[in-house]
Amino acid sequence: MPVDNDIHSKNKQATPRELLKMTTIAYAAMAVVGFEICWWYHKNIRSLLGPLTYDPLMTAGMVVAAVLFLHFCQRAMEDFFPSYRDFKKTLAALFSGLGAWGAFWLALVSSAGEEILFRGAIQPFLGIWFTSFLFGALHLDPEGGVSVWTAWAVLAGVVLGGVVNVTGSLWPAVAIHFTVNFIGLLALSRQRIKSRSAQ
Repeated sequence: MPVDNDIHSKNKQATPRELLKMTTIAYAAMAVVGFEICWWYHKNIRSLLGPLTYDPLMTAGMVVAAVLFLHFCQRAMEDFFPSYRDFKKTLAALFSGLGAWGAFWLALVSSAGEEILFRGAIQPFLGIWFTSFLFGALHLDPEGGVSVWTAWAVLAGVVLGGVVNVTGSLWPAVAIHFTVNFIGLLALSRQRIKSRSAQ
């Protein structure tokens, strides 16, 4: 998920409603651009967004395995990199008050918008690796620098791109992306609530 650096300024804190509005607009724009590229250049909207043609049981197994892998990679990064823990505190402050419905919506629009643009539109041009590096460049720290989170996003991009290549569909990648984001956003919201109650 991209983070608007202006939101992090100490003098300005977006309300949950403002945050959801801004992110919905940004991800809707990503989806529209992705659809246009898929429609005019790749001619592959039907294959990417149509019914799943790959084995459903294998697809479900891939989704579960990818979610677990990415989730445990995030947990390991939190254990080994203090900068990632600090970054998560910044995100927790940003997403405070989001609630379960807000986390659900933000996970949904971010996963759909990013997957349509990156895996649906850009990956057929640039391949998995270059697309994953571009995806990582969208995930910078609040100061706009490359961080451990950026590296994790590159890894996630490789996993998601591989799933799209194997299944021939965006739906499994959207499901993985949504689940990882939703779990992460709920955890950030709980972390903020715990830290407030401890004060």
